[in-house]
Amino acid sequence: MNQKLSVGLRTALCIVLLALAYVVQTSLGLRISIFGVHIDLLPLIVAAAGIVMGPGAGLACGLAAGVLYDVSGAGIEGMYPLYYMICGIACGFFRGQFRGREIRGTMLCSVCTITLLAVLRYLFDFQFGSTGILAFARDMVLQALLAVVFSPLVLVVVRAVSGRKKPKAAVLPPDA
Repeated sequence: MNQKLSVGLRTALCIVLLALAYVVQTSLGLRISIFGVHIDLLPLIVAAAGIVMGPGAGLACGLAAGVLYDVSGAGIEGMYPLYYMICGIACGFFRGQFRGREIRGTMLCSVCTITLLAVLRYLFDFQFGSTGILAFARDMVLQALLAVVFSPLVLVVVRAVSGRKKPKAAVLPPDA
């Protein structure tokens, strides 16, 4: 039955997953913190949606994630929807490069999304005086490592929500 879901419905289910992750992270205070660095699941979901379902779903999920960030009032208004839409589209375009290796693609796209977002936050929030560059670099590397750890788990959930099973390995014919 999951195979017959339309692309729009699967994308809507991923947006519901984004909203659920956002509500759990913000209202219940269940922010995952390791070594003082919080992992944010929204960029991981956007990257996984782009890799699993393509650039259209990546764009829609990116827009939803960005709007959720703007609703929270964290940062410059309008920057997050634009940023996450671009990241979702980019992850979707790399979908073909990682066919059969979606875990690697999701890890790479998640790390790139989180790293670029950290750099943009550092530059646009003008934290030069309040945060040292070494502390910023340490936090950014830890966030990237956490993204590598959690992105396969998020990929499994996004695959289940989107109705896609793990792709089967290609079987080569025996040599004749």
